[in-house]
Amino acid sequence: MLALLLSGGLLLFGLARARSREDVPPALTAPAEAAPTRMAPALIVRAAQSQPPAPERIPPAATGEALSAALNEERVVLTSTAVIEGIDSDRPWVCAGEWMTLSARVGGTAEPDAVPRWVWLGAETGAELQPGSRLPWRAPATPGRYFVRFQLCKDLGGRRVGVLAEQVASIDVRACGQDEEQARALRIEITQQGPTAFAFRAVSPHPATAYTWDFGDGRATATTEPTASHVYAGEPEARIHTVRVSARGAGAEQTATAFVQVRGQPASDAPPQASLQLERVAPRTSDEGWRSQVQVDVPEGGAVTWERVERLTVTWDDQVDTRTRAWRESIIVEEDLGRGGFRGHVTVLPSDVRPEVKQIIDFLHGRDETGKEVSLSWSAFKAEPLRPPSSPAERPPAK
Repeated sequence: MLALLLSGGLLLFGLARARSREDVPPALTAPAEAAPTRMAPALIVRAAQSQPPAPERIPPAATGEALSAALNEERVVLTSTAVIEGIDSDRPWVCAGEWMTLSARVGGTAEPDAVPRWVWLGAETGAELQPGSRLPWRAPATPGRYFVRFQLCKDLGGRRVGVLAEQVASIDVRACGQDEEQARALRIEITQQGPTAFAFRAVSPHPATAYTWDFGDGRATATTEPTASHVYAGEPEARIHTVRVSARGAGAEQTATAFVQVRGQPASDAPPQASLQLERVAPRTSDEGWRSQVQVDVPEGGAVTWERVERLTVTWDDQVDTRTRAWRESIIVEEDLGRGGFRGHVTVLPSDVRPEVKQIIDFLHGRDETGKEVSLSWSAFKAEPLRPPSSPAERPPAK
């Protein structure tokens, strides 16, 4: 069962406010590169930044309109007070086939129900998509210039996705020799020790005697060992912090950047707006399909009005198709429990489960008495974990 997978509705899809020159992306916020040396390239420190490269035109297949079409969405540009302040990367460039991490900084006035996501041109498919403000991105095997788009989105119902704000990161993917392999550079290993507690270790083949740590929340420390620990203040909303370390030794100073996400800490006395119980029912015949018994409970003192169910069909190559229906057309209600609670069932028909389908996820959306969105989700179908041989061998990790 998936619970509250996305708090803003469908919006595994979405787009954002178009810039006046959408085809010219801004440069990533990344550190200056040191003069050529046999050492691996330094990663990030914000103290000195390189000049942004000359603007490059986005290929037609990687524009917002093209990616929206590839995701089977209808793009709608909206006026918004949300602002994308920038996109940080944990390195200024990446070797072909290696991983890098992108993290977006959002400012301005928060938009209700806005959902962040990343979209980019896929290697084997039309578009790739991942929700959230942070993206582990694997560089393609072919060197070149690639573009990844961060968007703030709002579900407008059906295939319509609102564009609140967006920004494009231009990524330099290089063919690397043995001495250029970025695994040889300084990096930060992170271990989470509690909801807001983290341990950090600076790892490098080059010895260092002094380390300066910036934890991204206004606090910093200096150590003589390559380790540090930090506890972040708990906040109601989830936040991503940018962690930087500077290592000094006999050679040149090295810097590295990583990102940590601190989950939101809801008030302990705040009851859930609605809770879900799910039970799978084995089909009696081969043509009956997959049936799930659903029970939704709304606590006393609350009330929820349900509106719609969005069904996401996810294929083995991570493409997503979405269908939206009125909630009583998707859920057969067997008993009304009051305040928006009910018992009922949902069914996935055999005709909906093609060989390429990996999973089917349902999202039930509604609003409480204050107008705040309430969302529940569950997996209505999941195929056996055997990937078809024809599927791509390597994909960015699903979230």
